[in-house]
Amino acid sequence: MNWLKIAAVAIGALLAFFIIGSVIHIITAILGWVVILALLGGGGYVVYKVVSSGKGREVRDRRRDRELRDDYREAGYREAGYTPPPPQPPRGNVDDELNRLKREMGN
Repeated sequence: MNWLKIAAVAIGALLAFFIIGSVIHIITAILGWVVILALLGGGGYVVYKVVSSGKGREVRDRRRDRELRDDYREAGYREAGYTPPPPQPPRGNVDDELNRLKREMGN
């Protein structure tokens, strides 16, 4: 009688394994289809918005914008009396600067 119980438990475990595996397979297949349909729907929506927007996307001419900014700078459109700050002198070594500060502080 003991062998019969062990065989029944083993067969039940195999059946449960196959049933649970089939359910998981069905769920993942459905989720895969949902993801694919969502991607296709999103892509279709983007295509529809681009096509129906009339003029499409506007392309910026960056070279022309840069030329306009350069003309603005060179034409002297700055405020009256504006002088650019003088260039900063090249900085020395940090250790040299620290030693100078220590000497000045008297340490």
